[in-house]
Amino acid sequence: MHFEESIDVEARQQRVWEVLSDLEAWPRHIETVEDVELLTPGPVAEGSRVRLKQPKLPEGEWEITVWDAPTYFEFRQKSGGVTNVARHRVEALEGGRSRLTLSLDMRGLLVPVVGLFYKGLTQRYMTVEVQGMKDAAESAET
Repeated sequence: MHFEESIDVEARQQRVWEVLSDLEAWPRHIETVEDVELLTPGPVAEGSRVRLKQPKLPEGEWEITVWDAPTYFEFRQKSGGVTNVARHRVEALEGGRSRLTLSLDMRGLLVPVVGLFYKGLTQRYMTVEVQGMKDAAESAET
C-alpha cells in the first residue's frame, strides 16, 4: 500500500532540509508526532535508529537506511508482519523554492488487514506532516 503527499515550500532546499532532518524537533512542528528519540548517538546517518511515537499508532523503532543530505532520507520499521518504508525528499525549484514529498509504503502479508484500519489515518497524518514542515521551513524559527 502506497501513500504520498507533496507540497511546494517558499524556502530554499537547504532550509527545508534543516527542518526535515532535525528529527528531534518534529514534535514542535508536526502535531501528529508526540515524541522522537534518537537511539543512536548523532549525527544522524545511515544506520541510525530512532524511536517515534505518534497519536493513535503504536510506538515504533525505525532504522535510517538512506541519508543523502540535503535531498533525501529513508527509514524502515518492521512490526507484526508489516514493513513500513518512509521516504522524505526535498527538491530544489526555481526562485529559491522547494518541493517536499513524503511517502510511505506498507509491505507484508498483513497489509490488507492493517491497511483497512490505518489507511485514512495515514493519509490525514501525511497531509498534516507536509504542512507542518512547510510552515516551519517558511518561518524564521526552527
